[in-house]
Amino acid sequence: DITPAGWAYQKLNEALIVICVVIGCTLATGNHLGSIYLQKGKLKLGLLIGVLTFVAAAVGSFPVAALFGAQGLTIQQVIPWIPWVLIFVFANAFMEELLFRGLFLRKLEPFLGKFLSNLMIASVFTLLHGLATYTVDQMIFLAVLFPLALAWGYLVQKSDSLWGSILFHAGMDIPIMLGIFYNL
Repeated sequence: DITPAGWAYQKLNEALIVICVVIGCTLATGNHLGSIYLQKGKLKLGLLIGVLTFVAAAVGSFPVAALFGAQGLTIQQVIPWIPWVLIFVFANAFMEELLFRGLFLRKLEPFLGKFLSNLMIASVFTLLHGLATYTVDQMIFLAVLFPLALAWGYLVQKSDSLWGSILFHAGMDIPIMLGIFYNL
């Protein structure tokens, strides 16, 4: 279904499958959820940064949405999309943070150290977004995405938890979804 609701339900379904498989395999192999950063960690630090960046991204999403083809976007257009945007961005952020930072960051650190582990994962994350078709300027998108991916990894390492990076990531996805929904 090519509607905002259809996009949101599809992403939620995809995310639930991935999240359940990752959590299930983690527990089935005898590991604890903290091994994939699903833990409290330094919750105040993670939530403070996560909430502040989410709000800043939401407030600034209208001008940034132009990078995703949403020139002339109005608040009247966005209001009915809000539930679908929120479902999509939180499902996507949880899934991607769990897949990239959760699964690999802690496991690479003994071999590469914190900085190089974060650099490697941010590089792979950015490269996997290299063929994105939802931006009007791929190079600007990737140039912005790479430092964001580094920041998400750094936040996970500093807070010892995914929660802050999930909020931060979800906020950064808002203008993307506004652009996609605008162009449906």
